[in-house]
Amino acid sequence: MKKKKNKKIQKSKILNFNFKNLGNNILDYPYVEIKWQDIEGDAGWSSTKDLKNQKLPTCVSKGYLLSQAKGITRIFTDYIETKDKPTFDNIGNTTIIPTSVIVSIKKINL
Repeated sequence: MKKKKNKKIQKSKILNFNFKNLGNNILDYPYVEIKWQDIEGDAGWSSTKDLKNQKLPTCVSKGYLLSQAKGITRIFTDYIETKDKPTFDNIGNTTIIPTSVIVSIKKINL
């Protein structure tokens, strides 16, 4: 009798969203939480056994999802509202993440 292997359910790295219809209304942009793996290095001395047991750190970024295309996920957290209407002109505090290092992405309701 063969044992069934417990397969880890992989969460999607891509948020199913139509980015083409986004305009200047901040409410149209999904607010997301992205968990992603980062590179870690150490210039100190260690053993090969220690190195084999090292794990990658998981980082968490939250922000408005601008796009996911060509292997890059782009988010921003800050924006400037216009004075006359409920739209935004400029964005700040931007992050670009290689989609290949994303562990999970989920939409957060504000």
